Amino acid sequence: MMEQVRIEEFVRDGKSFIYIDFSNLKTNEEFIELLKVIEPAFAKYPKHSLYTITNIENVRIDSESKKIIAQYLEHNKPYVKCGAVIGLDGIKKIIVTTALKLSGRDNIFFAFTKEQAVELLLQKELVAQSAN
Repeated sequence: MMEQVRIEEFVRDGKSFIYIDFSNLKTNEEFIELLKVIEPAFAKYPKHSLYTITNIENVRIDSESKKIIAQYLEHNKPYVKCGAVIGLDGIKKIIVTTALKLSGRDNIFFAFTKEQAVELLLQKELVAQSAN
């Protein structure tokens, strides 16, 4: 079992958000265990309706975890309208940017905190609505 709650669903300004906390995971088994909890949470939302915030602060990334992250991105892609990633630095930012490009995702942004991510995503939504 995960030692803490690592997924939080909430609504802000009428928009559905899922916050996923991968922070401090050190093994691929921990990643896989968390994904088993996360994947059903996405499936209960309409396609292209969710705003996601993914925290990967202090996560150990190796070639196997890169594959796990790519599978996670592929699985949730149909449900995500827009997302943000927090906790990226240096090489992790390069790895995640590459994984996003390979998965065809152009709707993911980078932020420093959960609250900053929420504000950024709501701002992106307002910009998108005014463009229509």
